[in-house]
Amino acid sequence: MRTRIIGAALAVSALALTAVAVSGTAAEAKGRPCGPPSTTDGVGSAGTAFTLKSMYDDDGPGLVAGEEFEINTEAAGQHWTVTFSDNGVVFFANPDDVSTATGIREVHPNHITRGTVQHMNAHAVRHDTGEVIDATVVLQPVPDRCGN
Repeated sequence: MRTRIIGAALAVSALALTAVAVSGTAAEAKGRPCGPPSTTDGVGSAGTAFTLKSMYDDDGPGLVAGEEFEINTEAAGQHWTVTFSDNGVVFFANPDDVSTATGIREVHPNHITRGTVQHMNAHAVRHDTGEVIDATVVLQPVPDRCGN
């Protein structure tokens, strides 16, 4: 009987330690060393929905601020001009971005300098209607804990 009680106590202790280890790993995954993303949602001048997300990342060659821009066109075959800029400097441009059935999705990184606030902008113009989308997010200077 005593052996069963000791065995049960050890099993409960092992489960408790496993739960702490798993929750600790999940907490680390949520708190990215380079900080959380900055996101904005909105609609263009003719009502087309968009999302712009930007965040620091240190898993590439050097430190980058990446932009992810989605236009919810809800139709294939729309032609858009899409540009990304960081503090007013264009780092990606596609003069004829053609939508799929779900829309347009562009993801591109830009190398950054530490100690600088990043004003990340996506600008898009639909060719046939002239609809304009302008989206901006701001990233505060990259945290010291972020690598590279």
